[in-house]
Amino acid sequence: MRIRRACMDDLDRIVEIEKLCFPEDVLFTRGLFSFLLRNATALVVCDNDEIVGFVIGYLTGRTGVIYTIDVHPDHRRKGVGSALLGAIEREMQAAGARRFRLEAAISNTAALNLYRKAGYVEGEVLRNYYGYGKDAVRLWKEVSNTPP
Repeated sequence: MRIRRACMDDLDRIVEIEKLCFPEDVLFTRGLFSFLLRNATALVVCDNDEIVGFVIGYLTGRTGVIYTIDVHPDHRRKGVGSALLGAIEREMQAAGARRFRLEAAISNTAALNLYRKAGYVEGEVLRNYYGYGKDAVRLWKEVSNTPP
């Protein structure tokens, strides 16, 4: 497993994985991913040169926002999500992040377990965040003042 910066050449595979991970009504568009690849921190994880997951985040002040993290269904429960989360946290912490924020569907117990294990604490519930009746929870993680 190798983690590297994402580039525009990765766009097709990122969109493909997104479609496998989320229902159509909440999918990020190709245009949004194109924008994010140019303007945010985007990392991919490769297994034998095939992209099997990605994470995208950005820094706002001292807060690193994890915008999305996707792992191909065939590669889940193998440490890919944890590796991606740790990699983007390290990168954003080195750039000045002192805390992290992300959102996850309340019904996505696998994601919530991953985030709790990584030290995230649940904050506010976001009603209808993913559409009517589809609530999310915002999670936070505080880190030390010393970059890794």
